[in-house]
Amino acid sequence: MTRSEFITFVKDVHEHPEHLAEYRKKYKNVYPFSDGIFKMLMANEAKPERTVKFLNAMLALTGDNAIKTYTLGVPENPGVLNDKTAIFDIYGTTQAGEPVLIEVQQNFNMLFIDRLIYYTARVVSRTVKKAQDYNLPHIYVLSLLTENQFPTERDTYLHHTQLVRNRHLFYDKLDIYLVEMEKFFAIDDRTSLEKRERSDRAEMLRIFRDVLEDREIPEEKLKKLLDKDFAKDVSLKGYTDETLLNEVDGMTDMLYEKQGSYLQGKEDSRKEVARILIDAGKLTPEEAVSLLHVSTSDVLPDVK
Repeated sequence: MTRSEFITFVKDVHEHPEHLAEYRKKYKNVYPFSDGIFKMLMANEAKPERTVKFLNAMLALTGDNAIKTYTLGVPENPGVLNDKTAIFDIYGTTQAGEPVLIEVQQNFNMLFIDRLIYYTARVVSRTVKKAQDYNLPHIYVLSLLTENQFPTERDTYLHHTQLVRNRHLFYDKLDIYLVEMEKFFAIDDRTSLEKRERSDRAEMLRIFRDVLEDREIPEEKLKKLLDKDFAKDVSLKGYTDETLLNEVDGMTDMLYEKQGSYLQGKEDSRKEVARILIDAGKLTPEEAVSLLHVSTSDVLPDVK
């Protein structure tokens, strides 16, 4: 099921748990990006090679730079005094002791980068103990975005962020990868087959699209990029009603909590995009009003 189908599923089953049996008939696969399901799929201690392959593909790590082992760590970093607690989706370290943080961002949120930086800072702060020097390890952050966060960059789904000084790499031990999955799918749809990206990252994202759209995934492709058990593990048949209802309850709480701020953030973003495109000469105010569904007063503040 796709993200929009999952949200419909969540809201319905929250009110009518007896409908779960009908959804089992309708859908082949579980939604892989809800918090608990994603952890079961991609942080399975019984299948560590899957996580390693996933990370190497998504972070484009090969050769000597490739991750060989990934040891899961404690995902919760409690706050001290007035500090907020950081709860990571998946947290672990490589064979070289390099932390890797994986976060799935479900909703558009104007402060998601702030939260990601805060979480990263908490990882940094706990890597240095008393009596040690400040030789920090290399830290990788992978954020999977189920909804586009950068709407003005239509042709860019991958955002690789590093610290720079005067436009030159300043610190090479922090790598942040932001991956907009829906945007990647849209780029794929408008690109001819022979010109589509063929990286392991792109092929990994296509596997997840096949999962979302209930399509068959070639076994050879699964064995290369994940493992042959992945199709079974993502099947809706493999999850008890109790597990699915727990996911529904958790997701429903998140939807209710974020719905207001989400809608406001999306509205503010649309206005911002409209003004950027008008200022850049890409759209007239009239075109922005029509295409982006903003009001004339939003793009021309002097108009009442």
